[in-house]
Amino acid sequence: MRRPLTLPEAAKKEMARCVRCGACMKVCPVFEVMRREGGVARGKIALADAVLRGDIPDGRLYRYFLSACLLCGRCASSCPNQVDTPLIVQAARVELAAKRRGGALKRFLLGRVPSSLRLTGLLKTARALRWLWARRIPRESGLRIRFFGPRGERRIIPTVATSFFLERELPRDFAGPGMRVALFVGCVSNYLRPQAAASALQSLQAAGACVAVPAAQACCGLPAFGAGDERSARKLLRRNLDALLPPGAERSWPEAITSPCASCAYMLKQHLPELLGDDPEGMARAAELSRRVVPFSRLLSTLSGWSAEGPGREVSGPARVVTYHDPCHLSRGFGEKDAPRFVLTRLPGMRLVEMEHPCHCCGHGGSFNLTHYDLSRAIARTKVERVLATGADLLVTECSGCWLQLNEAMQETRPGFEVITTAEAAARLVDLSKEKK
Repeated sequence: MRRPLTLPEAAKKEMARCVRCGACMKVCPVFEVMRREGGVARGKIALADAVLRGDIPDGRLYRYFLSACLLCGRCASSCPNQVDTPLIVQAARVELAAKRRGGALKRFLLGRVPSSLRLTGLLKTARALRWLWARRIPRESGLRIRFFGPRGERRIIPTVATSFFLERELPRDFAGPGMRVALFVGCVSNYLRPQAAASALQSLQAAGACVAVPAAQACCGLPAFGAGDERSARKLLRRNLDALLPPGAERSWPEAITSPCASCAYMLKQHLPELLGDDPEGMARAAELSRRVVPFSRLLSTLSGWSAEGPGREVSGPARVVTYHDPCHLSRGFGEKDAPRFVLTRLPGMRLVEMEHPCHCCGHGGSFNLTHYDLSRAIARTKVERVLATGADLLVTECSGCWLQLNEAMQETRPGFEVITTAEAAARLVDLSKEKK
């Protein structure tokens, strides 16, 4: 006999506040492409309510619509009653994961792969065999990885880095003057795009910070958490807590913790203390860690060395047009929109042109990109159209997931189009300042 669905009281209270007004229908990126009631916040809440009452089973249809959510938070920020739908969806996913009914593929990918040792080993193997890979896997190739989720004949596979960032010679301890900043790298910046982490390190150091990169850090745990696998997420977060704020070494703790990825930073800031809050040993350290987490562009823009830097040298010729995509975790999670634009407007020879609805989700959403690839691509296509409408030939964002999504989407439409992170944009200003000297 199946155990009936239960949800925390906090989630039930949020569900009771929904009056089914439909305001969420106007802002939900999933509903925009799906056009089904289960794809929007009020539909998901109605389904969860029906399952709680026992009117319908928590079967395949329920799991499908529950997984078809990006957790972008636009519904919550636009709701007249401020219903926290992401909290409800997350709680329901945790319940399904506890019943081991989240899907075999997702459990494998998010329950086993996030282990740093396993992931490092897996990607080292991929790196060793990278001569087998192509950026586009043709339909006839037996190397098309259907098992790992992404479908579609035009899927672009990111290249595994020749050397992983955390394997490099890096400053591991704080030595020197300046604000002590711990750099949290994240999986994408470590394994696929180490130039993002290297740029963050370079920019922070140039701005006068004393930066250390803890060697024992792991995945932030957000993919597992978003899929409802709190057990795996807690395991990773405890490791990161010990790496960033070692117990018994308070005098060597960083004054600030940042990451080139806003989603990693948000996981550490918001969800680490939530998930480790019932651990007496780690509770105080978790609160301290949360207090010290600052998104990259916000931290960089407040450092005196960065503020003192001029806009670099004058560049002759027409300005290059750049546009910016606001990651959900940065714009809605941290409430930060100005800092990355401050960084971009200081780049010489660049002209920032805003796209229509820059805060709309790109459609990546962690495992959503794997489990709902067609929906994810459809959402990304809308973003691509808005990018191209600006006339830009450079797109910047401050989230590794957004970078993966937007880079793939832009390369499909405009091969060679440059997509970079805020950290990489900041490093370009540092390089120009060095040339000027």
